[in-house]
Amino acid sequence: MGRPFITGVRTNLRGLYKEDLQTHMFDWTDDHEVTRYLFRGLFPNNLEQAETAYDQMINSEKEVELAIVDKDNDRLIGIAGLHSINWIARTAEFRILIGEKDYWGKGIGTEVTQMMCAYGFLKLNLSKIWLGVTKANEGALQTYVKSGFAFEGELRNEVYRNGKYYNVVRMSMLREEFEQSKSGWQLWSKIAGQFQA
Repeated sequence: MGRPFITGVRTNLRGLYKEDLQTHMFDWTDDHEVTRYLFRGLFPNNLEQAETAYDQMINSEKEVELAIVDKDNDRLIGIAGLHSINWIARTAEFRILIGEKDYWGKGIGTEVTQMMCAYGFLKLNLSKIWLGVTKANEGALQTYVKSGFAFEGELRNEVYRNGKYYNVVRMSMLREEFEQSKSGWQLWSKIAGQFQA
């Protein structure tokens, strides 16, 4: 459903539709295993609130959220976005959620992270992309390091989930670091032409 906006090796990124909220995202954000380390999922889903948030997001110049779909069968498997875009400082926060658990541990997060970084730096002309990740989420940390993100610091007891507090690691990638990292990306040759004139 929908034309790909960015084409990867195993996944495509397309626009996020309102119907995606009901068909998949409610299931993901109500699944405590999916949201174990995330900010999402603290409260039960509500269609009216979700639609209001969706309307605000698509009408904002500071938010870009895309659907992650399996390239082979067009199955919606997650979402990824650049948020709180600061057009003066040229920074944005990266967020990703792989909701379909049978896609975990297969390198999808790494591919999508790299696609979104290429989009942010080459299409949106960002200078810095940053993120916060729960320190206990070792798989996500490996994904971000592999993609070229650097550690900036650690926020103590920043998140309360699962009956305890977690530290959050702040990471970022600068435009010049992106230029150095991208040559090592497995999918770079696949996506390079989509971002260059």
